[in-house]
Amino acid sequence: MIGTFQSCLDPFGFTVVLITGLPDPPADPTPFFLLNSWPSGWHEHYIEEDFYRDDPVAAAGRTQIDPFAWNEAPVNLERHPRARQVMAEAASVGMRDGFVVPIVTSRSVQACVSVAGNGPDLNSDVRRMIHLVGMFAHARAMRLHACQKALPKRRLLSDREREVLVWSAAGKTAWETSCILGISERTVTYHITMAARRLQAVSRTQAVARAIALGEISIS
Repeated sequence: MIGTFQSCLDPFGFTVVLITGLPDPPADPTPFFLLNSWPSGWHEHYIEEDFYRDDPVAAAGRTQIDPFAWNEAPVNLERHPRARQVMAEAASVGMRDGFVVPIVTSRSVQACVSVAGNGPDLNSDVRRMIHLVGMFAHARAMRLHACQKALPKRRLLSDREREVLVWSAAGKTAWETSCILGISERTVTYHITMAARRLQAVSRTQAVARAIALGEISIS
């Protein structure tokens, strides 16, 4: 589905799509993601740096009902350095500007369709098109999500979380694991912490044990 939506957006310079719920901070927005084509590594960085708390686009999406361009989010970036950092780092990975279609749902959490690019066309005709197509895309994403929930339960952990736990089970420290996987030690620690949280474990050792017991990882 995301490919079909993206094909509608490509001619206008939009390269990224996110369809998501917008819980109030400090909640992790990840469980509310329905469709996500963020650049590689951006999701992990966004969550690790707790950008959601200070993201001016997300903040506007939680409170507004009319579509808006990212640069129209009501925040003074000069007075809010963290918000400025979020937008600057998004721009550095190809999301310099974008357009948001807020979705008012029957649930307690507002939702939105957000599309972005390095220099997208934001004229009025394009905005109207994204507004219309975005509402259909959100409805379709919700239906797909409902179908997926009816399937057998998916695994609890992400591929990266399983990977770092496997190396932990092999006796590797966070620093050693970071060298093996080519990521930062901080990122390794973050994934171990997230895995432990998902597994309701209070330590790395307990997280490894529960992951093995639940079939999330295997030790050969």
